Amino acid sequence: MKKSSVPVAIFYMMISAMELSAGVVTNGYIVALNCIDWAKSRTLTSNDKIITSLAFSRFCLQFLVTLGNALSMVYPNIFDRLQTLQPYLVIWMFINQVSLCFASCLSVFYCVKIATFNQCLFSWLKLKISRLVPLLLLGSVLYCLVTTVAFTSFIYSYSVSSHNSTDLSTNSTSDNIKNLMEFTFLIHSVGSIFPLIVFIASSVLLIISLWRHIRKMNLNSDLNPSFRNPSTDAHVRALKSVVSFFIIYNIYFVTSTFSIGNLSYLNAEWIIRVCTFVAAAYPSVHSIILILGNPKLKLASAKILHSANCCFREVT
Repeated sequence: MKKSSVPVAIFYMMISAMELSAGVVTNGYIVALNCIDWAKSRTLTSNDKIITSLAFSRFCLQFLVTLGNALSMVYPNIFDRLQTLQPYLVIWMFINQVSLCFASCLSVFYCVKIATFNQCLFSWLKLKISRLVPLLLLGSVLYCLVTTVAFTSFIYSYSVSSHNSTDLSTNSTSDNIKNLMEFTFLIHSVGSIFPLIVFIASSVLLIISLWRHIRKMNLNSDLNPSFRNPSTDAHVRALKSVVSFFIIYNIYFVTSTFSIGNLSYLNAEWIIRVCTFVAAAYPSVHSIILILGNPKLKLASAKILHSANCCFREVT
């Protein structure tokens, strides 16, 4: 590593450490709390099942992305070899797809439970959604397995053909990596289209429903100033949470896709670094929003912080 790049590497390492710490703490906290509740009662609500699955997938994704960023800083050429790049991409492909699908499942669940539409399909889903949650999670994993197996099969056949090639020059290796990144971009884009469409559709429907409901309650409040519905503030907070989730999800999808698709074409390393670090912040940022928006998680975290504060005061 060049001396001029040491301060930059240290800066990136500090960012990676902060993202890893935030991701491990927030997602690990969600998983641990729900696992403790399950151990006590031997049951979890449908919402807790989705959140726990999502938090665990994000825990793994956060660790993997941070590990990749750290390794690329300490060993800049570590991913210039197919032997190290291929396993990393396969693992990342599966965990990333699972995380996106679980996030879509959470959006669908909230949409069906909260949104108010008079269509027969919505009425049926409201009655059946809790029973369908395990099938949604299992179907998401199977969908991601199919995508990952197809990707793994290609890169295995591609690595065999490239290994049997007589051209072992640097340009040939660079072309192989470029072709691999192009195919990764293609599979990632195609495999993410379905969960992305489901997420956008369910989020937009939920936002429209909440917005209409808030406008209706505000109209009633204007007509009768003495009337104040206490649920208005709760609906406003829910709307803000959904909008934040919608924005964060799409930012992550764009930055992760952009960093993969342009890895072989961009000469500006800082653009790639910004995309990867923004993508790495997604697992922890939205988990914080989930904790703040979930009464059970928020109350438990407040108790933990209060106990930690009391212990700190006793020590000092």
